[in-house]
Amino acid sequence: MIRHVKTLLAATAMLGFALAETAAAADLIISSGLGKPHLWVGAHMDPFADAIEKGSGGKVKFTRFYAGELSAVGRELDSLNGGVIGVAAPLLAPYHEGRFPLSDVSQLPTYGTTSPMVTRAYQKLLDSDVKLKDGKTFYQYEIGGKGIRVWALGATAPYSISTVKKVLKEPQDFNGTPLRAGSALHTIMLGKLGATPVTIPGPQAFEAASRGTIEGLVIAISDWPSYSLQQVLRHSIVDVSIGHWESYLAISDAAWAQLTDEQKQLFDKTAREIALKNAEQWESRVGTVREDSIKKYGGSFVSINTLPAAMKGHIETAAANTWTAWIEKTEAAGHPAKAAARLYAELIQAEGGKLPAGVAEYLAK
Repeated sequence: MIRHVKTLLAATAMLGFALAETAAAADLIISSGLGKPHLWVGAHMDPFADAIEKGSGGKVKFTRFYAGELSAVGRELDSLNGGVIGVAAPLLAPYHEGRFPLSDVSQLPTYGTTSPMVTRAYQKLLDSDVKLKDGKTFYQYEIGGKGIRVWALGATAPYSISTVKKVLKEPQDFNGTPLRAGSALHTIMLGKLGATPVTIPGPQAFEAASRGTIEGLVIAISDWPSYSLQQVLRHSIVDVSIGHWESYLAISDAAWAQLTDEQKQLFDKTAREIALKNAEQWESRVGTVREDSIKKYGGSFVSINTLPAAMKGHIETAAANTWTAWIEKTEAAGHPAKAAARLYAELIQAEGGKLPAGVAEYLAK
């Protein structure tokens, strides 16, 4: 009898150990709506997944899907909540119309900002305990109740104004010029410039520019190779950031629950580290793409500081008015845009970035 009891206890212990091992292991589906050439995939999603698999000793494993194979751009949140995927890398918030009303804040025009600066500022925005509305922080307002947990990606390089044939020299040159806008905030900026905004996803931009449907784009120069745009874009106005595109690395609450406390700590630490490494790559690639464009295609890059005074002033005024227009439009929809913009402005200025003239005074009112 004693021998049978010992055997039963041993078997029970082994079963408990096996169950603990099973609980400690997680097989997650990670998905991107973007292709491998994009820096948010080859230089973020894959390095992140590799680091987690290695750091967890193989206990956390990923099945990877690319280029919308499983979840398309703008469908990431539904796919996470529906259990189709466990991790979205990235979740592109601006393509989820109305569902992340404050997340465009990093696209507000600034001066002297870099990808690492914006990445640090945005992660601090997510971590901030400053209450924006109804006792909610930025994270609680934007992410709470959506069934996910998020971290900042490496922010894109600053967005510039680039054209195919038309050289933008004077304010009137913008009038009626069809330029691609990647988000609602870019649409505001282009409208303030007098251009005609055309909202299309990045993967459609090459064909649209080649056919003359659009004359140019508002896009990060380091993102050109993702869509082969260096083959068509020839003229760029730089040194005024039409904001930086930020979005999220996101995991569903259901997938998060599969992880042990130690694995959750690894996930958090790795997400933050990979984002900053990714930001460095976004920034360093700007020079490479510019040099390639100049040598192979005769591309030109003109600083806003060398433009005629009227043109420089026109762009600077449009940049400042974009802050006001986005805030007032978003506030009218019931969201605390001014509080969010004020907090982001403080964080980006602490990183060394500058605001358009008059914006600080407007935010202080």
